[in-house]
Amino acid sequence: MNTNNLIKFVINFSFIFFVNISLVNSASYEFIKQKIIELREGDLQKRIETVQILGSLSSNANFAIAEMINILKNDENHELRMQVIRALERIGGQANLTVPALIEALSDKDWQIRWSAAGALESFGKKAAMAVPELVILLRDDEKFVRNAALSTLGKMGSISVLAMMNEVERPLSYSENQLEIKIMCIRSLGALGARAVIAVPLLIKQAQSDNPVIRRDALYALRRVGRGTTFPGQIRWLADPDELVWPTTSTENNSSLDIDFTEAKKQVMGVIIKAHLDAISDPDMEVRYAAVKGLADFGLESMPAKDRLIIFMYDEDPLIRRVAIDVFASMGPDAVDVIPDLVSALGDFDVNVQWSAIQALRLIGKESVPELIYMLEYDEEIITPNILRTFAELGPLASDATEVLLAKLKHTNPEYRALAAEALGEIRNPSKEVIRSLNLLLTDPNKNVMQSASWSLKELEKIN
Repeated sequence: MNTNNLIKFVINFSFIFFVNISLVNSASYEFIKQKIIELREGDLQKRIETVQILGSLSSNANFAIAEMINILKNDENHELRMQVIRALERIGGQANLTVPALIEALSDKDWQIRWSAAGALESFGKKAAMAVPELVILLRDDEKFVRNAALSTLGKMGSISVLAMMNEVERPLSYSENQLEIKIMCIRSLGALGARAVIAVPLLIKQAQSDNPVIRRDALYALRRVGRGTTFPGQIRWLADPDELVWPTTSTENNSSLDIDFTEAKKQVMGVIIKAHLDAISDPDMEVRYAAVKGLADFGLESMPAKDRLIIFMYDEDPLIRRVAIDVFASMGPDAVDVIPDLVSALGDFDVNVQWSAIQALRLIGKESVPELIYMLEYDEEIITPNILRTFAELGPLASDATEVLLAKLKHTNPEYRALAAEALGEIRNPSKEVIRSLNLLLTDPNKNVMQSASWSLKELEKIN
């Protein structure tokens, strides 16, 4: 940017900023009336500046909406029309006039106008419900930017747009040249709506059985997002406003006139969603299997029926599948105690991410995992011992029963074991005389890492005394 252009930019910016801060709270009828005259009679640059000023005034510029709509419909200048759309979006008023004008712009021959209008409708929310059919048509626009803007706006409209997107998902792939792309985009958007798209669950389950692995995968992702949503249809506010989707904390309490048990309804929805994931964990496509197992991890204890099958996946040839299978058990916490031996075995996995997932799963299970860890530590296997010691450190005070075996490891010939055992004792936070004495002996250890670990643990234990 050269000096002249920079000066011009600063002057224009300062002018608009000054007008904005001085008039946004006091935009009088006469001021807006003068701006309308400038829109009609000013040169192109003046009209663009005026539109920008009106947009910065937000709802204070409602009176000028009709004139700006007239420009949008009849003016031929591209930049001016784009600025008008942005201003209408910022003003956000008179939806009865603005929304129909933006809908008309959705069919403009200029793709940037279509794109801008589709994005502007998003700010009107449910007031733009009448735009849904036209936005659906734009899903087949030649320009990808327009398609994405239309889809984004549909996705932000909440439950209003669910049926429109469901219709697109149900269409056969032969319906249009890019129907597969539209189907996938709509499936993803349904998932983004979370529990607001609960009505689409049966359709998504059907898509999870598609011949196309991408559709199966994305349908599972969508089901997971619907299932883990914290808002679902329920009680009085939902009936008053479909966007107020709140599960009741009790079944039909305070809502007996409806005779609907929303809590039970949620359980039934979750049941079919989890079943779809269970059916998919044996899918021949690795990405679909991953989506299924990852989804089960999000559902925690509700995934318990898949326990036996998930144990098999802990030994899958793909480390990604092994890791997410372990993540499912981690999400179950103490209720996964009977899987502890398998998780301890996973500490010796060849993949470091799988190892770390196993450590975290054992940490979340808690104290119940300590006896098995102590038992396996006695074998002194190089492939698993370091991670057992790391697990004790992660467990912290819950691993206090391992103090004796950790003290023994302080004398091991392997410096890595000594360092990890010293760190674990610091995390366990048991400042007994024997622990303090043993750690002090390591302050002169020939290995630097061992000395540092012992020093750190002693400082941690000193904080307790």
